[in-house]
Amino acid sequence: MNVTRTATLNGEPLTQGGSTIRVPEPATAPTPQPLPPVDATEARAVPHVRLRRVLCLMGVLLLALCVSWWHHSRNWVSTDNASVSSHIHQISPRISGTIQDVLVDENQAVEAGQLLARLDPRDLASREQQSLAQLAQARAGVNQAEALIAQAAAMVDRETANTRKAQLDFERAESLYEDGTGAISRQEFDQARATRDACKAGIEGARAALQSAIANASSARALEQVATASLEEARLQSSYTGIQAPVAGRIGRKNLEIGNRVQPGQVLLALVDTHPWIVANFKETQISGLLPGQDVQIRIDAFPGRTFRGRVDTVSPASGAMFALLPPENATGNFTRIVQRVPVKIVFDGTDMAGCETRIVPGMSAMVRVHTGK
Repeated sequence: MNVTRTATLNGEPLTQGGSTIRVPEPATAPTPQPLPPVDATEARAVPHVRLRRVLCLMGVLLLALCVSWWHHSRNWVSTDNASVSSHIHQISPRISGTIQDVLVDENQAVEAGQLLARLDPRDLASREQQSLAQLAQARAGVNQAEALIAQAAAMVDRETANTRKAQLDFERAESLYEDGTGAISRQEFDQARATRDACKAGIEGARAALQSAIANASSARALEQVATASLEEARLQSSYTGIQAPVAGRIGRKNLEIGNRVQPGQVLLALVDTHPWIVANFKETQISGLLPGQDVQIRIDAFPGRTFRGRVDTVSPASGAMFALLPPENATGNFTRIVQRVPVKIVFDGTDMAGCETRIVPGMSAMVRVHTGK
């Protein structure tokens, strides 16, 4: 119900058009009613119930975390001490020469057998021509030696015929001289015998000449083989002027320009293979359950939020420290027990690497989880 009162000014009522002005009376706040009494035991029990519920919930969560950790530790082993690795081929020339052409650029993808660079072939071309001339000379020597063999063989045949005739003449002279008829004189008999002996010596000389011709022919054939081998080597050296990619990959660390003088074994560029893998260094206490073929989850820092699938390929035959320049020797000095790391090779499954084949490069950091399946 609205309550009004007469408006006053300096104690006098205010009027308007002969009527008194009335204004509404301000409302008064209701009188608060007293709350019913609360039992002190119930007031103390409410916080305890809430605390008990919170503790039970925390216990359930802690138990769930413990079960999850136990299940994970039983069936999975993981490490962040892992990195991407791949074959890196150091490309170097087999011969010395001057770079004539460079056919690739830094980071370029190349195929197996593709020509990367070419050396100046002119020096080797002149060496090949020289080897051709030596081969022609050696073949001429062989032909000459074979002709001498034929000539020596003809001499042997001639001396053989002369010796046969001289032997018959000597036998007839001997028969006539010994029958005492005086058909031939002593001088004629001696001359027949001398002729026979000379023919025998002649045939021996012809046979020796034949053997010498055969030996010379063998020497000429050996020289021909040497010249042929020299020509093949010159042609092989000429083929080395083209530097080719041994495998498919990408070019890195290119260190050659046109006009550079290079030597055999000098590294000109690196060729990174396109089939990377992971090297994970597990603690020696983690590898008891690792076996080839086990599934692996791979996370690479360069691709956050993406997980690649892989499998365990091989386990290293020794710890990483044993392959160091100075391997540890625990038999001397003070001994400090240190958990060793054993490298494990993990290969990508390949089915989920779409778009990342050329972006996963050696040296990238990774984290792996292996499902041991215990």
